[in-house]
Amino acid sequence: MEANHNFKSWRDLLGQAIKNSQEKHRLAHEMGVKPVTLKRWASGESRPREENIRRLARALPTDLSGPFFSLIEAEFPSLSQEEVVQHPIVPEIPAELYAQAMQIYTQMPLSLAYNALYELIFSRALEHFDPEKRGMSLVLVACVPPVGGQKVRCLRQLRGMGTPPWERDLSRRTIFLGSESAAGSAVMNYRGVSVSSRDADTFTPANWTDYEQSAIASPILRQARIAGALLASSARPHYFDEAHQTLLDHYAHLTALLFRPEEFYDSADIMLGVMPPLAQQLPYFENFDQRVALKFEEARLRRTTITIQQASLRAWQDIAEELLQISPH
Repeated sequence: MEANHNFKSWRDLLGQAIKNSQEKHRLAHEMGVKPVTLKRWASGESRPREENIRRLARALPTDLSGPFFSLIEAEFPSLSQEEVVQHPIVPEIPAELYAQAMQIYTQMPLSLAYNALYELIFSRALEHFDPEKRGMSLVLVACVPPVGGQKVRCLRQLRGMGTPPWERDLSRRTIFLGSESAAGSAVMNYRGVSVSSRDADTFTPANWTDYEQSAIASPILRQARIAGALLASSARPHYFDEAHQTLLDHYAHLTALLFRPEEFYDSADIMLGVMPPLAQQLPYFENFDQRVALKFEEARLRRTTITIQQASLRAWQDIAEELLQISPH
């Protein structure tokens, strides 16, 4: 099956590949389509879109990718093998990165260590996940501290980095996430989750934002308590595989260094609600500075003092509570 002359067309190649029922279901699962769809493509009953051909090229076994590209050249001349084929990643963090992170964690003052650790971990992780800069974002999502003994009801994006079409520094952007999101699912279930594409038939929820076409998330844990999630998003559908998920889990373990002990919660203290899409959240962020100023004024009237961090947190808590009241519809 390895020589080009064994196949009359790419449809013939696909037909031979899916004669094995297990392989047919594997291809269908990785592409996010039904097995019968592959059969229709192979028989000529239907013609796949270019994006589906890209997915098929990535899902095919390595020994078939060369013949496949030779055979689709006439029907899909705009597709390039170098553009479509995704090179595998090493699903392990380099040992020297662990050493650098621990050196910062143990030797720098707390006031400096957080930013230094964040810059180190996220910049290296982004290079690891997206070496060819095909478009990816990596964001830190944290539990919003509950008010007065209540349960954690939502998460908020704190910081992040990206490659085009995302900005490099995503710290100026925020979004609240809940049970409707991949990050929320990772937090509630204590395990990594994956959403292969916007139109994937999956039970894993997703709260899509601009540019996102696929996403994976991993919980950030310490001693069985949880602080939030590490969320990776790609501008390409079906970008992530099991190796990416394993790698994100490892980076999530390292990212636990960015949180203080009191920022981790027991699973019994987490009950995420449903957050509205980003478009509905944005108007609530517009008067954030005024909300913070009001917190200082309230503290003055009570003859107490608060820091800018405390005032900002209370403002975010107010916004979170208001967003939770919005109907999920």
